[in-house]
Formats: sequence, C-alpha cells, structure tokens
Amino acid sequence: MNTLPEKLMVGGIAHPATPKRKSKLKKHLRFLRKFVYAGLPDLNTGFDSPLVVHLSPEDFLVVIDLCEALHVHVKGIEVFTTDVEPPSRATVVDYNIPIPPEDGYEWARQFVRQYEGAFDITICATFGVPDSVYK
Repeated sequence: MNTLPEKLMVGGIAHPATPKRKSKLKKHLRFLRKFVYAGLPDLNTGFDSPLVVHLSPEDFLVVIDLCEALHVHVKGIEVFTTDVEPPSRATVVDYNIPIPPEDGYEWARQFVRQYEGAFDITICATFGVPDSVYK
C-alpha cells in the first residue's frame, strides 16, 4: 500500500496523522480495495493521490451496488475529465458533491448515469464504512 500522508483530512480539516488515525485509514483503504473496488481497473494515472481510486462511470455504478449491499455510505463524489493537456492531468468537473443519506444510493446512481459512455471521465468518492465491517 502507498505511504500515508503526514496529515489526514477529517471533515475538511487537516489533522496530524497519528498512529491511531493511520491505522484506521489503512483498514479503510484495505477494505475498499478488497471489497468495493475488487477487480475494477483504477484509472488514476498519477493525476491524483495514489491513495485515491478513480473509476469509469460504468464501474462506479458497480461500486454503488456493492456499497448498498455492504451498508457502506457513499458520502461524496468527485468527477474528473482526463481530456486535458498535459494528458497525465485531470480537471475536476464536479467537486465533492455531497450525497443525501436518506436516498443516497439512488441519488448517486442517477448522478453517475449522466456520465455513462464518456471515455474521458473518471469518478472517485469518499465513503463511510461502518466500524462493524473491520471486526
């Protein structure tokens, strides 16, 4: 796994990456890679942190289905376009779109579907993983 940063963002505020926070983040990232992103190609070619997985809109719809089955909350979505110069960079199209918790999965599906078929779009997200899945 990639090296964790010295500061971690929590609620939009940078906090020192204490051993406890790093341990929780490692568990969180390991869970996402093993159960949520499993088998899906990461489209992050270096334009974002190596800790952030970017997916096609079609693959992200699979992620939403998995999240619903696992009771993982999709908290926010970011949409990037890779159709920029230089090619290794991406530009944020929609930034940190918050998802209403009461109808989050369907809302997220509808939001992502508007990008289906776009070859130059990647999607990443933040997730709320219940502590119970780590046990």
